[in-house]
Amino acid sequence: MAKFTDINDERRNFNYINPDNGRRLTSKYTNQFGDVQLMRLAEMYLIRAEANFIEGTLLGNTPLADINLLRTRANAANLLTVNLASILRERELELAMEGFAIHDLKRTKRHIDVFADGSKLIPYNDNTLVFPIPLREMDTNSKITQNPGYGS
Repeated sequence: MAKFTDINDERRNFNYINPDNGRRLTSKYTNQFGDVQLMRLAEMYLIRAEANFIEGTLLGNTPLADINLLRTRANAANLLTVNLASILRERELELAMEGFAIHDLKRTKRHIDVFADGSKLIPYNDNTLVFPIPLREMDTNSKITQNPGYGS
């Protein structure tokens, strides 16, 4: 929640406190039997903004225009400029609690900040961030080797 520095940014309201245990939960997907979104238009704008920024291209739109399109929809103040860090931060805000964070951190080779204050960092390539290959898969294919940290 501390990442939402703009008090008008409506995306900060997509959560609630569970009355049973006091934990903060997302309110983005509360119908367990509803349709599951696989990709959102906002995600496509974020992908394009990041790719255009990294490649120095303007295919479709500028990175700044793509980011501000999302911020305007969320009622957040527009940015005057963007850099890679601000684009990645916008991904964190827009895609919060949707399961993208760990993959974005690993993809961009940034360490995982466990406690959000920098007191414990896990390197992006740490073996604990990779699940073991299931035994049934290992038994089915003798050419598969187990991921590091899980034995043979």
